[in-house]
Amino acid sequence: MLTGTNLTYTKAYNFRIVFETIRLQGPISRADVARRTSLTAQTVSNIVNRLLERNFVQEGKKLQKKRGAPSTTLEVNPDGAFSVGLDFNRDHLTGILVDLAGNVKTKIFHEVDTPSPEEAIKLMVSVVRQLTSTPEVGDAYICGVGVGLPGPLDINKNNEVSNTINPKAFPNWNHVPIGKMLKEHIAVPIFIENNASAATIGEKWYGAGKNISNFAYAFFGAGLGGGLVLKGNLYEGQNQNSGEFGYFPFMGEKSPISDSDHPHVGEHFNLTKLYQWLRESDIIVKRPEELGNLFLDKNPVFLNWLQLAKQYLASVFIVTQYMIDIEVIILGGRLPHIIFEDIANDLPGIMTSLRNDFKTPAPIFKCGTAGVDAAALGAATLPIFDLFAAQTDVLIKNNSSKEEAPKK
Repeated sequence: MLTGTNLTYTKAYNFRIVFETIRLQGPISRADVARRTSLTAQTVSNIVNRLLERNFVQEGKKLQKKRGAPSTTLEVNPDGAFSVGLDFNRDHLTGILVDLAGNVKTKIFHEVDTPSPEEAIKLMVSVVRQLTSTPEVGDAYICGVGVGLPGPLDINKNNEVSNTINPKAFPNWNHVPIGKMLKEHIAVPIFIENNASAATIGEKWYGAGKNISNFAYAFFGAGLGGGLVLKGNLYEGQNQNSGEFGYFPFMGEKSPISDSDHPHVGEHFNLTKLYQWLRESDIIVKRPEELGNLFLDKNPVFLNWLQLAKQYLASVFIVTQYMIDIEVIILGGRLPHIIFEDIANDLPGIMTSLRNDFKTPAPIFKCGTAGVDAAALGAATLPIFDLFAAQTDVLIKNNSSKEEAPKK
């Protein structure tokens, strides 16, 4: 249950509490919002009026109760605001436009080949302009543009990136001020995040983690990343790079795909390396969805890779469970859903074989709901999350970056 507070300096927090209650529980009456949040009826009424004025929520059907006049229900207005998400990596740029309810309205996909910062920024700006100039957006409120980038990243308090995209994979991208470069061309707020953390936020806000307070999210992109949600809040860590599961060293023999001086688990999930390794066996794969065909065909080479993947993941996740006693682990990213289902089915048994008898059972594994566009949807969620999420840091006095959503 979401519980509000009537203490001083909590106007913005209560605004978010009411919005999130309507988002999660709607259609819902004002009286039920007050009951669920422990806020006064007058406080809820005032906040709802502001939400209605800004078109963030809308009135729905009337509910007839056993006694008294029927009550008007409230629900999120999908067209009340929009947000743009960009998922960038060296092989692609995906841009999506989402409405306030998380529905993907438009998608633009470009294949790229390790573009320079200048080339990538130019393409990003073009995609943003295309997405926000569609007739359905019109003059609606744009929450902002979220950008998901491969980690680790160095993001300062002003949401500016002194970018540390993997210097080996991106030799020309070390310490590139992406946020500053985008601000020169884009007038709305810009949010930069590790693509795995962005995907975690998207899964928390709209997906499989919507009603889960504590979970780990494993993101399969160019490699293996992830994020942590603890007590309903994204835990980013000291340098905003928590959940870097891919940098775990191999517990046993390293992956046959690994070729670095410091072998790490993420190499096994690097799609470029995987495609090259499969090519050595005359298996040509160019897109993640084609891996699903290999799985369905029971290709022995691919199944060997998959079995090793499960062993490596089990080692990583058993450490995760021992460290934070996590209950749920969500798998998401660019691999086909059918492969995630197979991994989710087998990991509990593998982890049980590694676990000491006195420890708690294996965590519950769930498949993410955003599919291959998890990072893009997560990036699009960043501006919405910043404006509306009932995060506890909103309660900090004079926290200018966590104010109530501005008027249009």
